Amino acid sequence: MRMLLDSCAFVDLATQADSLTERAISEYQNIHNDCYLSVATVWELGLKKSLSKLSFDIDAAVKMLDENGIKLLDINLPISLMVNKLPYHHKDPFDRIIITTAKINNMMIMTSDDIFSQYGVDIIQSRVR
Repeated sequence: MRMLLDSCAFVDLATQADSLTERAISEYQNIHNDCYLSVATVWELGLKKSLSKLSFDIDAAVKMLDENGIKLLDINLPISLMVNKLPYHHKDPFDRIIITTAKINNMMIMTSDDIFSQYGVDIIQSRVR
């Protein structure tokens, strides 16, 4: 399976948060799955840190990408064009990039955001409710 981590899922995995679901941990640790992170997520987390809305060490987390086999995906022209065609169920531009990236690349999304499923993408619930 190919799965794209959204910002919250990435932070939760990087910090080994207690709130992670058993399925999220299992899918992340499954050697047959490929995990991806969008540069949009790095961008979003960097912005939140610079605004003091996040105390997460983004630099250390980015180093963990290679160590954990997480591949980085760029924002390309097809993503940039399709993101504007999505219905506005979700207003957050970073989440809209994540959704579009998953749709174009036929990926599941690991997220705690239920709105993602309104876009016809399969999600792996990352946080216990």
